[in-house]
Amino acid sequence: MLHKRAVFLCNFKVNLKQIPCIFILSLTVFFFAGNAGAGNFGMGVHSGYGVIQYGEQASLSGDEYRSDSRHDMVIFGVSAEYSFSRPENFYANITTDWVAGRQGTETWKRNDIRIQTTAMRVFAQFYDFRIGYKNTLNNFYYSLYVSGGWDGMRFKRDKYLWRGIPLTGGVTENIHLWRTGAGTGAGYRLGKWAVDGRLAYAWYPAVRVENSSLPRFVFDTEGTVIDTGIGLAREIYRGVNFYFGGSYSLFDLNRSKIMQKDSLQAVYPGGRIEIIAGMLNLTFPF
Repeated sequence: MLHKRAVFLCNFKVNLKQIPCIFILSLTVFFFAGNAGAGNFGMGVHSGYGVIQYGEQASLSGDEYRSDSRHDMVIFGVSAEYSFSRPENFYANITTDWVAGRQGTETWKRNDIRIQTTAMRVFAQFYDFRIGYKNTLNNFYYSLYVSGGWDGMRFKRDKYLWRGIPLTGGVTENIHLWRTGAGTGAGYRLGKWAVDGRLAYAWYPAVRVENSSLPRFVFDTEGTVIDTGIGLAREIYRGVNFYFGGSYSLFDLNRSKIMQKDSLQAVYPGGRIEIIAGMLNLTFPF
């Protein structure tokens, strides 16, 4: 049946075994902070509201299968940054995001004819460690950085309706993504306000997928993500800065190789994920 085959399903779960590595990177930043002079260390909190759009596509026996879903979601995150005294203008930063999506409906179509609907819930988390350079030229400021980290997503499905027939059971699939990339940020001050934007690109060289309905299969693939944002920023009190704007992220995960265990064949078909949100951010120095 459609809901039991990995070629058509894509649910996600976070691998908690990866988190200690992220904490080590976090502790590195906080170590610098503990030995920093005044104004060298800053923290931020951010939140947002928007939508997650998810879809995937697969071909089987000459038929084309497509899925689409849309979920309202909230984002919450924290960041920490240390500016080095030497070398001047260099900094280290860790940024985290947690994304929780409301239950939505995923629709599967075969050759553009609807064959299945599924209730789906979404959770994702992102950890990015950055080393970069920043500077100011009159009213213009900018930063450049390289980054690495780990992301995890979980999509849980149940309440299947196959050609109008209810089906029992549920499926959870885990995706663990190691990233490496680079990015830039820039802004221009206009009096007390500033126009602020960012652009980043990352490659996922190692993506691991595990499906609860196929416990003997582990799928390996790769992917990319583009992250952008633009908004307005203002200093509201002695180094405390407020920002609001829009954010857009596009994830493209490639199809894995077809795997076979005994007489069963399965494949992770890849997926396309869009996260669109309005964001608020507050940063403050120590």
